[in-house]
Amino acid sequence: MDVEIMSVIKKRRTVEVYKIKWWNPTGENVATLSEKIKTEGKWRLEGDANKIWEGMAECIRKSAREVLGVSRGGNGRMKGAWWRSKEVKEKVKPKQEKDKALADKNK
Repeated sequence: MDVEIMSVIKKRRTVEVYKIKWWNPTGENVATLSEKIKTEGKWRLEGDANKIWEGMAECIRKSAREVLGVSRGGNGRMKGAWWRSKEVKEKVKPKQEKDKALADKNK
């Protein structure tokens, strides 16, 4: 019998992807962004629709980057226990102590 085991190697991102912080605009930022887009936009409605669209989209992206800022583009997963409430921490603590005792015992 021949057995062949293949492993899959996951590639990590080598180029960091920066994301515009669209998710949490404040009232002041929304007003600033709106004014910036209105003043800097080239809202000429003549010519090729694709070129008009690209110009408008680029203006909006550029203005949003400046006003809202950018993030590093992480995976969005919460690490650590900082987000847990006191009630959850109290319920999780006995399990963590048992796991730590078991790990120390197996060393």
